[in-house]
Amino acid sequence: MLLVLGVALLPACLPVSKTPYTQKKYYHKTKAAIAGLPNPQNQPDTVQVGWAKVNITPRHQAPLAGYGKRKGKRLTGIHDSIWVRAFVFKNKRQRVAFVTMDLLIAPMSVREALVKALPNIGYQKEQVYLTASHAHSSLGGWAKRPAGFLMAGKYEPKIVAGLTQAILQAIKTAEQRAVPAQIGYAALIADSLVANRLVGAGGSRDTALRIVKIRKNTSETAVLVTYAAHATCLPAAELHISGDYPTALVKLLEQEPGINFAAFGAGGVASHSPAASGSGYEKVNNMAQGLATIIQREYREIPLRYQSTLNAVEVPLYLRKPHWRFAENWRFHPAMFYLVFGKYPATLSGLRIGDIVFIGTPCDFSGELVLDLQPSLTSNQAKLVVTSFNGGYIGYITPDKYYNLKKYETRDMNFFGPGNGAYLSEMVRLLWSKL
Repeated sequence: MLLVLGVALLPACLPVSKTPYTQKKYYHKTKAAIAGLPNPQNQPDTVQVGWAKVNITPRHQAPLAGYGKRKGKRLTGIHDSIWVRAFVFKNKRQRVAFVTMDLLIAPMSVREALVKALPNIGYQKEQVYLTASHAHSSLGGWAKRPAGFLMAGKYEPKIVAGLTQAILQAIKTAEQRAVPAQIGYAALIADSLVANRLVGAGGSRDTALRIVKIRKNTSETAVLVTYAAHATCLPAAELHISGDYPTALVKLLEQEPGINFAAFGAGGVASHSPAASGSGYEKVNNMAQGLATIIQREYREIPLRYQSTLNAVEVPLYLRKPHWRFAENWRFHPAMFYLVFGKYPATLSGLRIGDIVFIGTPCDFSGELVLDLQPSLTSNQAKLVVTSFNGGYIGYITPDKYYNLKKYETRDMNFFGPGNGAYLSEMVRLLWSKL
């Protein structure tokens, strides 16, 4: 009540700050944090890999997450089982868990609980790289503030506790199964299955289907796939739990001879939508089949070799005060933003496995920005994989040239003001170089 009264006494609105981000303290603080990371230690040792999954399908009538239009409605049935999937990469010097979940995002509440619990299994927060499939018809109940209630339904502590325990169990089991393994990478073109939903043909698209292939010495094989299309084949009217096309894709891949385990993580999904034909579950199946066909045609030829470099880092991502706008040059007071959305720390995650570098972002990161970061998607020399939803959330990060578009992504979901496309891109480049 005191917080509400305090907000009421503050100015309702403020002008948008146009000061270039390079002149702001937060920019220099993040640069310093990246520069202050220790240089990678050169202690070659063969990387071992294990993997595991844990079922997180709700056993009660839980809320769904994904669309504000649903207004937090509860599920009426189960179309797909949903899972937490984990890979553990380890050698004598380091161990790192890569965790992806069949959820809209890696929820902030889950990350908070996970950070507290990780020491119980011998991990620190920088040793766990988080992402999600970005499924818009999956489990909710994990958001604590009004905006979260609209997108993900009423907060339920038991859901957060259950997701946290599932992640811990997946990590522990994956580590127990780790053995020496060969690892390879490919960026395949999946041009016909992704569209630019922000500006259509006037914008660029990240069409790369990025694949990490792993083969253990026991001959078991896994694939980790990232792609830029939103998992929005299913509409807001869908009230069954589903992992959308990523879950359907994983199922198809695990039916393929020679693939024992598959996982999916969201790439630069801001501005990007699924472009397969059909609607609803027909579109889900067409997306999944289209992507699976590309992978099935190419994955056997992905070259594999033992890797010896393994490094993981996490750095704070400092930001300007919230710039949640209601008009082109006017924003709500930051206290209003915090009241509606909450206040959470933002970080950048980094993971290097051999010559493959993953950068995790706390947002819907734009595939158009990924293209600028990695000019040659057809060259296997450019082994950068940018993922969204690393356990924080700062809204949509799109190219700055779109800042004044009156669109959902650039007005309603741009939380921290102008310049953030260039700012985050610069920080990703710096972290990539550091790794």
